[in-house]
Amino acid sequence: MQPAAADDDMPAPRPSPAGTIARIIALPSRAAIYVGAVALLAMMGLTVADVVLRNLFSVVVPGGMEMTGLLMIVVALSTLAAVELEGGHIRVDLVLQALPEFARAPTIAGGLLLTCATMVVTGVMIWEQAIYLYENRIVTGVLLVPEWPFVACGTFFVFLFALALLKSFAAGVAAVARLRDARAVAILLAWIVVVATILVMALYPQGLPFDLPRETRGLAAIGLCFALIFLGVHVAAAMAVTSLVGISILISANASLTSIGTTTIDVVSDQTWSVVPLFTWMGLIVVASGFAEDLYRAAYRWIGHLPGGLASASTVACAGLSSIVGDTLSGVYSMGSIALPQMRAYGYDMKLATASIACAATIGVMIPPSLAFIVYGMITEVSIGKLFMAGILPGILFTVILVSLITIRAKLNPALAPRGEVSKWDERMQSSARVWPIVLLMLLVLGGIYTGIVTPNEAGGLGVFGALVIAAAMRRLTWATLWHSIERTLLLSAGIIVIFMFATAFSRFIAISGLTQQLADLIIGLELGKYQLIGAILLFYVLIGMFMNALPALVLTVPLFFPVAMNAGFDPIWFGVVVVIMVELGVVTPPIGVNVFAIATMAKDVSMYDVFRGVAPFWIAFLVLIGLIVLFPQISLFLPSLM
Repeated sequence: MQPAAADDDMPAPRPSPAGTIARIIALPSRAAIYVGAVALLAMMGLTVADVVLRNLFSVVVPGGMEMTGLLMIVVALSTLAAVELEGGHIRVDLVLQALPEFARAPTIAGGLLLTCATMVVTGVMIWEQAIYLYENRIVTGVLLVPEWPFVACGTFFVFLFALALLKSFAAGVAAVARLRDARAVAILLAWIVVVATILVMALYPQGLPFDLPRETRGLAAIGLCFALIFLGVHVAAAMAVTSLVGISILISANASLTSIGTTTIDVVSDQTWSVVPLFTWMGLIVVASGFAEDLYRAAYRWIGHLPGGLASASTVACAGLSSIVGDTLSGVYSMGSIALPQMRAYGYDMKLATASIACAATIGVMIPPSLAFIVYGMITEVSIGKLFMAGILPGILFTVILVSLITIRAKLNPALAPRGEVSKWDERMQSSARVWPIVLLMLLVLGGIYTGIVTPNEAGGLGVFGALVIAAAMRRLTWATLWHSIERTLLLSAGIIVIFMFATAFSRFIAISGLTQQLADLIIGLELGKYQLIGAILLFYVLIGMFMNALPALVLTVPLFFPVAMNAGFDPIWFGVVVVIMVELGVVTPPIGVNVFAIATMAKDVSMYDVFRGVAPFWIAFLVLIGLIVLFPQISLFLPSLM
């Protein structure tokens, strides 16, 4: 009995700093999710009410747009901390994966420290905005609602995010300590010095011991941004640091800090951004309700008997699902879970099976509602509605090209993809009848945008409402499913919109630096023809797509290349279609192919190397699509011209 007593008397292990911080922020971060859920429901309700009343009774909901903007602050920022705790913020870890462990752990910790410091600075500046709004009694134009409480909520959410980053940093320091390697400690200390130096450059630029030409300062800041991104720093934080340092050394620290405070709130309070959470929510409801599986079954009944019919059916289903979902990963996960077991059972070559789903899911960036087009439109101020319409024909064309490629390959080598069973006509009709929810939502969203009855964000609200009503009426929606869809919507939206909080400040820095004009002058000096210029831009996107995901690539490059393309006389809508297709090529291109990573996690017996080998022949489809759009621009411009 004595040893037991001795064990009882042993002191409890001391809690780690990371664990302590996690316990402190657990309750407020959970409460923030509930607050964000209420704001999301209210935003959807306002949007639907405004559309219905305006079109049926010619009555507008008073202050609907301004309240949507204020609610967006809560929707966009409420789950930043939760996303960090889940490790869901967008990062590029290519270089990190290549580093030895003694260098990787302190590099991760150093990047988290820099991100945390940046969010603290951002939170302070947003708080100053809240104080300014309060002291000047600034209210909304119609309902006279004070704006400062919503901005103050945004401040709280950003500081909560900073605490979550501090928790991650503490865990990173603990990981360095466990290595017991002096080299790791030295690298961590070097990172601390780097973070301090960056903060000094941002807050006290006059302290620089040397003077640099304006162009050199701008290029140095851009180089800092890319270096931080490839070292695994959060993409949003890398752009925030770049804008802070860049504007500070070009103008002043006061201008830099003011830019961070004002632009972040201006972005998240723009009601146009409601398209992101609303379309994301609609897509999650559609997938969770089983409509995607119905779509696949219908496609299989019609073309499953063709050579490679199962792979072609998943391609067609991805195209149909894209008209509702708007992103690629949803297509990968939904079609992968449905089609992969079928193709495995029929003895498909798994390289072809996995690659066909990974590539077919990229149709989601072309057929609206496309998050990539939303991003491009927000950056360039091009009509999102026209961009949506511009993607329809290229999306359909790409579907035809992919199906043709699969059929030809399976015809030449039947062992790759055997034929499926031939379905009877009554089976085809019955399966087609089950996809009416997808068709109805497609007509509701695309028909409303095309006819001009609703704006894209209003179409998103209607789509969510329609999906909820249909799923509930068909008894495919439970309270648990509904809550999960809301929670995932908030998490996914926060991970996207936080990037554009700082992308606006980054774009402002690009404009101030004059780099865009310098790039334009350089290209003009090369005397390239239009097709040579677009070829050079496309080649650049192929290269950057090998190392960076689609979203960061768009944010970082469009502010640079869009003015150049406009000076060369390209149509902004056509250029958007081409750029979006090219950045999406990156999601199936090694070494950073997020679609490949996603499908590889589902088919655990297929290595990523084999999936990439399977993807290689599908590059032909991308090249054919781009070639046709470049040679025949009306493929993307015909439908927008009718609006």
